[in-house]
Amino acid sequence: MLFKIKDIGDEGLDVDLPVTAAWLGEQCPDLGARVGADGLALRGVLEKSGDDVLLRGDLRGTLDTSCSRCLEPARVAVDIPLTVTFVEKEGAGGRDVESDDDDDIVFFEGGEIDLGAELRDEILLAMPINPLCQDGCLGLCSVCGGNRNNVPCDCEERQRGVTSKLSALGRIKL
Repeated sequence: MLFKIKDIGDEGLDVDLPVTAAWLGEQCPDLGARVGADGLALRGVLEKSGDDVLLRGDLRGTLDTSCSRCLEPARVAVDIPLTVTFVEKEGAGGRDVESDDDDDIVFFEGGEIDLGAELRDEILLAMPINPLCQDGCLGLCSVCGGNRNNVPCDCEERQRGVTSKLSALGRIKL
């Protein structure tokens, strides 16, 4: 995912980077997702803008993971437009490179741009905290563990009718 600045011509340099399963596993080991059947790729253009380099493109595809409610397969669609400016550290113009908080500016050195870190960050931000297999996922029954999307379950209602040794605690008024 390294690109040499000298390879970027006046018309720009087309970027077509497929995200592989090996790269995703190495760069995002705790993500809990894999590249979907549709694939995942960054497509765009690197263009020179003075001494800086501008990346304009889209990260598109799918990630497959588990539903956070029922543990069935869930597909996460990824469609992220990217616009990032790469600035050489030596040419930062007096900016404090270490404390720059601008998310759209990435510093590079050595005449090479590594798109890997930017790609990793965008994938991590695109992944929902609680992915769902469908919007109305009912999840698993807390009593029998069955998938309530597949079979209606009345375990919780039956459980409420059972008196336990601790049921008297529910009648305490504070």
